[in-house]
Amino acid sequence: MKRSIRLAVLALGAAAALVAVAVAFAAYTSPTLRVSYAGTTTNITASASQNDDATAVATIYIPSGTTITTSQAPGTQIGTVKAQVQALALGGALLPLDGKIIVAPPGAIPAESQAACTQGQTPTATWILVLSAAGQTINLPAYIIPTAGPEAALGPAKLQFCLAPPDIPVASGGATFGAKFLSAALSVNGVFSPVAQGAWIAFWTPWQAGNGQVNLAGTVVSPAGVAPGAVTVKARKAGAGALVSGVVTQGGLPRPGVSVQVWGGKSKATLKKLGTVRSNAKGAYTFKAKSGSVFQAQAVAAPTAAPPLCTLLTPQLGGKPCVNPTANGFSAKSGLAPKK
Repeated sequence: MKRSIRLAVLALGAAAALVAVAVAFAAYTSPTLRVSYAGTTTNITASASQNDDATAVATIYIPSGTTITTSQAPGTQIGTVKAQVQALALGGALLPLDGKIIVAPPGAIPAESQAACTQGQTPTATWILVLSAAGQTINLPAYIIPTAGPEAALGPAKLQFCLAPPDIPVASGGATFGAKFLSAALSVNGVFSPVAQGAWIAFWTPWQAGNGQVNLAGTVVSPAGVAPGAVTVKARKAGAGALVSGVVTQGGLPRPGVSVQVWGGKSKATLKKLGTVRSNAKGAYTFKAKSGSVFQAQAVAAPTAAPPLCTLLTPQLGGKPCVNPTANGFSAKSGLAPKK
């Protein structure tokens, strides 16, 4: 599995039932997941378009090889969150929310609410996203639930959120402000160990419009691959300077469109930035240096689309449409290359 992801992450029954799936897919195509690591912090960003149906359930499977630490005491803050919702009850205004992620104290989440979201499964951890906007506080529960049986092929555990429908009255179970989820950026500390390569896989299920019923047929999947990046460098004498070249890769495959800084000098101690170029469709770059005896390359890659992930993960997706696969950004530095 890891090898397949490494190789693929960036290589850039009735007719009526098929029609129903096609219609559901057309109404719910924007959900996207991005994941990156920074030391002991895991950054998870989930987003959807305001033109799509509202999200009812988001289930994010955690990659195999992840160590998950859930021993934090109740009330402990384990991260922060920044989110945006569209407030349908306020004329569709866009509201930014921010707050903290805490381990839920006992009794903070009603048992019936938890059971409805987890389908009776027992979580190993329950969190509350404490979100504030316009003088109001929205408490959104999140659950870490171990996987078992066939589901374990997706990862050892899943992070699950259940969102209230935005287009029915609050008294009937609708969301405060008529809040329709658009994006959430979670920074979670000390819970998930980073994996060198793998895939976080999000299953998204929308609401039916206006009736508070879940549209199971509309479920889509969006994976977020993580894989290491690298950059090489070599230098060939060209007049008083050198022609500096190399290749940027991620997961062993060429990574196009990456910003590459070329550094040069008479020695390692005198290196200075000479200029910036971008890798081409094959991941290669070239730069003509006017001077210098030794050179180094530094690559900075932004998160990107990764279409091969959908094909790679097909066996695990249960026939659900796969949309908006992504791969992480990275920074990489080459060794030193003398001019030859």
